[in-house]
Amino acid sequence: MKLRAHTIRPDPIVAVGELSEPSNALAHTDDAVLVGLRQVTLGERPLWLYGCVPRRGEALTAEFSIPAARRATAPLTSHGLRQGLVFVSTLPNIEKHACALQIGGFEEHALRHFPSARICHVSSDSAAHWSEVDDYHSETRAEGYSLCEADALSGLAFRLVFGVGVRGSARVAHGLFALLDGHFLTSEIPSAQYQPPAVSRFLHRVVRLLEGSVLPTDR
Repeated sequence: MKLRAHTIRPDPIVAVGELSEPSNALAHTDDAVLVGLRQVTLGERPLWLYGCVPRRGEALTAEFSIPAARRATAPLTSHGLRQGLVFVSTLPNIEKHACALQIGGFEEHALRHFPSARICHVSSDSAAHWSEVDDYHSETRAEGYSLCEADALSGLAFRLVFGVGVRGSARVAHGLFALLDGHFLTSEIPSAQYQPPAVSRFLHRVVRLLEGSVLPTDR
């Protein structure tokens, strides 16, 4: 799909999960971490996510540096996400089946629509775990980054700006994000975290946004 210059209209992206007040069990957490606190599920277990789900048209201004783990020679920074169409995928554990599906399936479908787009996967795992991706998905060309090897400030900044922090855990939530020239287009964070995001729905939304067929009230 050929990209054309256009203005991104600001529009709220619905925060997946129910926005809630922190319970007593969460009260000891810093207020900054509790921004955007909402509940999702992992199987039958509730999870609390934190960070602000990006709004359509919002500029990526947070600063972070996430160490490279696969097919990249430099850390992932916000500056590097401000050029062209970029997809960011967040993964809690690349050794799990759902993450493997997200890595392989997303690239296959995304590049069919946007062959020149950049795809960046950010996982909670150490860089060593990315060897499994090379073993089973060697054909994928997406870049991989390891959040657990970032410094504390960078890790927190990334979790907050993408809204994928998990309360009480070093992991991040499954998520997909589209940015165009450093502005968020749309995002998909599943309310059921046992499964990867809905790739087709996410990509169709991106196509419609770039074609200008999504109205401010559309989801």
